[in-house]
Amino acid sequence: MRPPRDSRERVADAMVKLAVEVEDMSHLVAAFAGEQKLEVVLGALLAKTCALTGAAGGAVLLLDAAARHLHAVVIQHESMVPAQLSSEAVGLYDGTKPNLTEPHAFAALTGNLVNIPDVYRYSGFELDPLYEADRLNRRRSGSLIVAPIRFADEFTVGVLRLTDLADANSGKPCGLPDALRPLVQSVTTLAAAAVRQAGLKDENRRLTQHLERLTVEIADRDDATKMKNAELASLGAATKPVGSSPAFRSAVNLVARAATSRVPVLLLGETGTGKEVFSRAIHALSGRPPQRFVVQNCAALPETLLESELFGHKKGAFTGAVQDKVGLVQEADKGTLFLDEIGDMPFGLQAKLLRFLQEGEVRPLGDTKSAAVDVRIIAATNADLQRAMEKGTFRSDLYYRLSVFPITLPPLRERPSDIPALIESFLDELARRHGRRIPAMTPRAADALLRWRYPGNVRELKNIIERALLLVDEGERIDLPHLPAEIGGAGASVQLAPIPDRGDLRTIMRRYESIVIEAKLREAGGNRSRAASLLNISRRSLQTKLRLHMI
Repeated sequence: MRPPRDSRERVADAMVKLAVEVEDMSHLVAAFAGEQKLEVVLGALLAKTCALTGAAGGAVLLLDAAARHLHAVVIQHESMVPAQLSSEAVGLYDGTKPNLTEPHAFAALTGNLVNIPDVYRYSGFELDPLYEADRLNRRRSGSLIVAPIRFADEFTVGVLRLTDLADANSGKPCGLPDALRPLVQSVTTLAAAAVRQAGLKDENRRLTQHLERLTVEIADRDDATKMKNAELASLGAATKPVGSSPAFRSAVNLVARAATSRVPVLLLGETGTGKEVFSRAIHALSGRPPQRFVVQNCAALPETLLESELFGHKKGAFTGAVQDKVGLVQEADKGTLFLDEIGDMPFGLQAKLLRFLQEGEVRPLGDTKSAAVDVRIIAATNADLQRAMEKGTFRSDLYYRLSVFPITLPPLRERPSDIPALIESFLDELARRHGRRIPAMTPRAADALLRWRYPGNVRELKNIIERALLLVDEGERIDLPHLPAEIGGAGASVQLAPIPDRGDLRTIMRRYESIVIEAKLREAGGNRSRAASLLNISRRSLQTKLRLHMI
């Protein structure tokens, strides 16, 4: 049976009114979009809801970060100031068991609406706290409605409470009418949006502050690194690493950063890659006294002598100890001790070195007292310490103590573009040492040096340059005869590839062009701009030819 027309019209009017009220509340929330305090937004939303539903008061309770308690952020009643804060809290769990007898906890945990028309005629929930509050305030509560505040039915973030709804006609306590349920649902949706927006603002503020802190820290570190790099560029030849290749610059930047700290540094790399030069650079940039740089090769002495050399001994500590000896660790006090070939240190002595690193104290052989020292340890090795630990020849605890700041130095074959700068640096240094004028070098000698693989790395290149400097006569240029035979003295290893004797002229010319370009690239140390200048063509033309010849 269809309802009378006037009844349908009343329902339609109610629905239109409800839609207008919901839209009105949406505008209300939008008006508070710039408001920084969530309590103000929720307070305005709650006040509007109470006015529309006829509730005498209400509250909004939100979950804490642990999602175990609801805390009231807004409480309103006819006798209270709107948006008043409260310390009211409701636990969702009784130990580990859900607290489903408490109406707020029930709504939050289950996502269901609690609708109690008269709290004194309902026994399904535990309401003793409410009864006690009524007794103290000399009042009698009526209805209680608790609706969950959820993010798109995903999870609950709080609850909305309405109290003391009264029937518009009789004035008696009543529950939430079915017609107003969509309104309350819309309110909780708007409240959830407000909570999410506030959360996003807080997170954005937190991230912004964190980003600002990181920016300042990075700027400070960059400034410190730039200062150290500037100091690095001003170092003398003995302590200044030479090179500009990406692999080398990466290691140099780590040196600049390591110098600003006091932690141990572990230099890794093949023999001859310049580990001592890097260690001297770290010491020079650390601000420690220049004369307090002490070097010891751990593979040069047997265990007993090495222990005495490092930690010293007292007179009579062992046969031949005719007087007290101060160890290198104490000699390096306030400075740096460079332990080369640390991977070859005897296993028994590693424990004593570890103790020194942990305690900062040294005890000479035969002594009963320890002395505190301030020494920066830089260790270096070309050995595979990981494999040594697996074999049991190197202590893992010492490795982790030393490798707080590891720096791997690239072999020379991985940075061929640095070879011309190294040759120039060595010629300048060695010519002054031997009282010679700096000689020039023929293109074929330079090409031979650029082609060589350097199994001995930078040390090998320096020895080659020193030998050539001593062999060349005054006024002569360094040429193939002045280089070791295996590099280019015999000439065969540096000759250009033969021109093909078959094919048309165009094929032969293209092959010859690729040979010439390869040679000039080697002569320029891989630098394309320099190679283009040697070929007297533009860099763009060179790049086109490189693609054409697939070089």
